[in-house]
Amino acid sequence: MIQRIPRALALAGLALSFILAGAPSMAAPSDATGYWRDAPGRAMPQGVAAPASLRSLDLDFTALSADLLQGGGVGRELSLPMPAGGFASFMLSDSGTLPAELASRYPQIRSFVGSDAEGRHARIDVSPLGLNAMVFAGSESWLVRPLEFGTGSAYVSFRRDAIAGAGEPFVCGTHEIREPELFDSPAIRTTTGTTRRGYRAAVAANHNYVAAIAGANPPSVALGLAAVTVAMNRVNEVYENDFSVHMTLVPNNDLIIYPDAGTDPYSNGSGAINENTPNLNAVIGSANYDIGHVFTTGSGGVAGLGVVCGSGKGRGTTGLSNPASLTSDTFYIDYVAHEMGHQFGGNHTFNNSCGGNRAASAAYEPGSGSTIMAYAGVCSPNLQPHSDPYFHAKSLQEIGNFTNGSGGACSVTAPNNQSPVVAALSGHTIPADTPFALTGSATSVAPGAALTFGWEQYDLGAATVDINVDPGNGPIIRSFNPTPTPTRTVPNFAKLLTGTSTIGEILPTTTRALNFRLTVFDNVAGGGTTESQNLGLQVVNTAGPFTVTSPLAGATWNAAVSASETVTWNVAGTDVPPVSCTNVDIDLYTGTDFDVPVASLAASVPNIGSALVAVPNLQSGTARVLVRCADNLFFAVNPGNFTIVGSDQIFADGFD
Repeated sequence: MIQRIPRALALAGLALSFILAGAPSMAAPSDATGYWRDAPGRAMPQGVAAPASLRSLDLDFTALSADLLQGGGVGRELSLPMPAGGFASFMLSDSGTLPAELASRYPQIRSFVGSDAEGRHARIDVSPLGLNAMVFAGSESWLVRPLEFGTGSAYVSFRRDAIAGAGEPFVCGTHEIREPELFDSPAIRTTTGTTRRGYRAAVAANHNYVAAIAGANPPSVALGLAAVTVAMNRVNEVYENDFSVHMTLVPNNDLIIYPDAGTDPYSNGSGAINENTPNLNAVIGSANYDIGHVFTTGSGGVAGLGVVCGSGKGRGTTGLSNPASLTSDTFYIDYVAHEMGHQFGGNHTFNNSCGGNRAASAAYEPGSGSTIMAYAGVCSPNLQPHSDPYFHAKSLQEIGNFTNGSGGACSVTAPNNQSPVVAALSGHTIPADTPFALTGSATSVAPGAALTFGWEQYDLGAATVDINVDPGNGPIIRSFNPTPTPTRTVPNFAKLLTGTSTIGEILPTTTRALNFRLTVFDNVAGGGTTESQNLGLQVVNTAGPFTVTSPLAGATWNAAVSASETVTWNVAGTDVPPVSCTNVDIDLYTGTDFDVPVASLAASVPNIGSALVAVPNLQSGTARVLVRCADNLFFAVNPGNFTIVGSDQIFADGFD
């Protein structure tokens, strides 16, 4: 559960601005509808964390919403302003967040998913709060939101990763003890999402929350319901993608939105967790919902663990005091998705003590972590200010086991696609204090699959405070967002080339086991599946660090002077057992993409510390030499950029 104290939140919302467009689904250079107009110079309102850069616009929301809502919106296209300029058009379909009965009573509230021809997708909401959405485009995901919800024509578009700074300090605790089925061992292979599961969600809102959402407007059921719908549409994006779990609001969810203090049965503190189930049972009926939650402005985050489908299924609450926080992506991901994750059986995944809220059986992330069930930005040492919108491999295992067990008893199920098939992984012994690369592969037969790969260290150990020291066990390498690239280097290759580091990612320096889990996501819209495989490494500090000693930074290889040059490296005991690296490959890089060397300088040459290589016929001032073990994972790069002058360049210069 989460108890948070003030925290200057950010990511102001899923609020994204969109326009109707008849153009094809691709990036559009301009807004053909005339609903949007750039209006530079605006800043985020007080209390909202400002992105590093944004695009500000005016939107004729009245005209847009009238046009869109007239036909229900489904099958229409919306153009969204992109942060760096231009527009992108998305085809709309209903998100399924609002049931038909509830939507018919509130025609001014619509909840959509969108997709475009470039493979991006979006969550979009149109309501009295304005246009709210988020576009999912990997590392370039972006939001468009009103400057102030429910008022005015001023909108902004900005990248999700442009928000910096911490939000309201937060402490999350969980009530109840884990069910026995959740005490799972680190299986070699885990799968989620092969069955689509639908749940009925009863999400209440107390009068404090409704008033905070309403701002200068009179509090109303419609405004409160609109805010709840936006939150659940965003949460569904993550749960559908990672677990194939979809939550639909109950048909009479408007009965548990309380704009008036006189009729509000909820307090505004952590006690709301104990008030929610009795109220939902009385108003909605225990047989008519599967998971319950209540939004407030003072309860922080508190949730029962593994309560979905059970008698305590309403034991969950989220509330932040800053009104601007309640319409931010941080609220939806760091808080609501996190608390509901507890209700679905997920524990905390950070390895800090964090006020005693560490779960020893799931503490796979160094520091305060970065995934949904971690404490990003909450307790030092922090890796980053906010959670990334995906679940750690351990959370996938815990929540997947729960929904396949007692937590799936009340769900409506349907068959789903086959999960990705991940190729078997084989372990290695690697030298200490030496970079290494992890590579996997997978296939999928699922229609619409777009595979992404996430490599995460998968070791437990004692709680640690100093994340810059390898204690000999436990997590030392952080999780990152899954990417379409199946290879991860440790450390990050671009950082390695520049001599910088990433917080929460250090090389092992001790003799120890170093285990990883590769999770492959198929990212099928509406019902994603995942499959994970484990990889075990053994690190030995009797070998390493394996380093390249020449060429030095600033050196020049000139074909006019010599057609060949010598590359040297420190073997550092890697040629003998237990590492036993007999041969190495030598590659040339001029960029930061590990998978794209510009030339092979030598293949499978003896690992004796030096090799004579031909000077390649190219020109570069940013050349780097990489030496890697031919049949292992470890590698090293030379100390800095050097220059290559190839024979063609010499010939051309001779005629200048």
